[in-house]
Amino acid sequence: MVKYLIFLESFTKQKTIKTFLGNDYEVFATSGHLMELAKKGYYNLGVDLTKFTPYYDPLPEKNKNIKFWQDYLKKNKPTLILLATDPDREGEGIAQEIVKILQLQPHHYKRLLFYEITQQSIKQALNNPLSLNKSLVEAQNARQVLDRMIGFCLSPLLRKKLQALSAGRVQSVVLKLIVDREIAIREFEKKKEYIIQGIYEIQGEKYTLRQKDEKGKLVTYPSKEEAEKVKSQLDSIFSLINEEKEKRYIFPKPPFTTSLLLYEAKSQLSFSIAQTTKLAQQLYEGIYLKNNNKQTGLITYPRTDSCRLNKQFVEQVYQYIQKQWGKIYCQFSPQHQEKKESLTIQDAHEAIRPTYFSQRPEETKDSLVPEQFSLYGLIYQHTLASLMSSAQTQKTTYTFVNNGYYFTMNENVLTFAGFFVLNPDYYLPNYKIKKTSLLEKTDLKSLEVNKIEVKEYLENKPQRYNEGSLVQELERLGIGRPSTYNTFSRILLNRGYVEYNNDRQKHFVPTELGFKVNEWLQKNFASLINEKYTANLEAELDKISQGKNSYLEFIQKFWNNFFPYWQEISNKPV
Repeated sequence: MVKYLIFLESFTKQKTIKTFLGNDYEVFATSGHLMELAKKGYYNLGVDLTKFTPYYDPLPEKNKNIKFWQDYLKKNKPTLILLATDPDREGEGIAQEIVKILQLQPHHYKRLLFYEITQQSIKQALNNPLSLNKSLVEAQNARQVLDRMIGFCLSPLLRKKLQALSAGRVQSVVLKLIVDREIAIREFEKKKEYIIQGIYEIQGEKYTLRQKDEKGKLVTYPSKEEAEKVKSQLDSIFSLINEEKEKRYIFPKPPFTTSLLLYEAKSQLSFSIAQTTKLAQQLYEGIYLKNNNKQTGLITYPRTDSCRLNKQFVEQVYQYIQKQWGKIYCQFSPQHQEKKESLTIQDAHEAIRPTYFSQRPEETKDSLVPEQFSLYGLIYQHTLASLMSSAQTQKTTYTFVNNGYYFTMNENVLTFAGFFVLNPDYYLPNYKIKKTSLLEKTDLKSLEVNKIEVKEYLENKPQRYNEGSLVQELERLGIGRPSTYNTFSRILLNRGYVEYNNDRQKHFVPTELGFKVNEWLQKNFASLINEKYTANLEAELDKISQGKNSYLEFIQKFWNNFFPYWQEISNKPV
């Protein structure tokens, strides 16, 4: 007879966890949410606007499963129901949906929290069952109601005014970021700047000499003609007047948060956000590995904004580093482990890391599809690098004079590999570091360059966002959360508000409709659709998660401020 019934979200996770459990356990999967905010009442908000009580309806496609579970509980009557949905705000909301739909009494159920699917983690969760976190449930309800209020109130206005499809709390701020960046690019292009530089080649390597003023600041010219005039006064010989050496440290990046993983997977593997999100979820939930003949969860929970790493895991990594390269390659006090965790970081979340450090990527290759293998390899190497010592370089700055004009040339040479030892072929060119110096043994006193050129200065030009850089910017601004990063760009593309500049780079460019939608929203709702206000709303939702604010107080205050102004705009003629 089954004593314990466990509810998860995913069928794959169900398969993995069953390998750790005996016959006393039955495992069901919800496959996501069971209920949604009802479409009824004022503007279909699904909220009683006197008491601000939200109303939820079961999702029609889940009715068959719900009926099966209800019948199962009547027949089997398990001793305890364990709610093991994902360890975040949304997972807590789904756990509450199970309680509500199955009409469970408090003594009938407990909450299980785990951040990796390993036998040790599951056993620890089973030995330490928790109560449902009412604060997290309130925060999830508040987020859903807030998004409904903003989306369902603004979208009809956009359809009436501009024949546009929708607006949203975060979606519209993301559109604003993309439009603002495009405007900044156009403004930059209006006022072009030019620089003068010399090109010196040695053994196939190119070095650049750039014109500086006496204080070392780059000299720029407002027109190409002015730059060409100065260039005409220069000789091909540059005289060395100073040489300055500086020791530098390059620290490894912190362990993967969701946003950093999405960025690096885009940068290094050319994976889209949707692709990385899907692959990471597969690696977390479990894959059948041929080398150990069982279903195995390969990484920790992939939706996190924490850089924290499990102490036991860290010790295993340090032992490996010392064995492979020596103690000097260990960074025993990484900067990212010393940082104070921000308000947004939930409970015991860890960074995204391999669940078993002993599970080397090469051992999984014949069990994973190529994309899974690439992402697992990236996570494994990045985590290893995050605990290794910094790379050390010597930067030499050479200062030259040419007919009274000053020029500098730099060379950055590796002096200690540190984490670069993992993949020097990748790190050296990406950090623009040379393995050995080509200039040290070269007579530079009178340097004859190969050519002198006038070039448009583009290094300060704002760059369009791609998926990876956009997610990084959202995290920096405190907008959105790891579980939602996958949605914003897809919505904007589907709505026709943005498009890709080309199929290779896939940088976001606002369409004419996107410009119009943003212009109208900023004209009428600038106080609502902006980065600071949206970040403040996210912070308030986090406070509800921590029990420092309440659903009712938050939603009531928002609606009472928003509704009168929205009503005024609604009544204006088209």
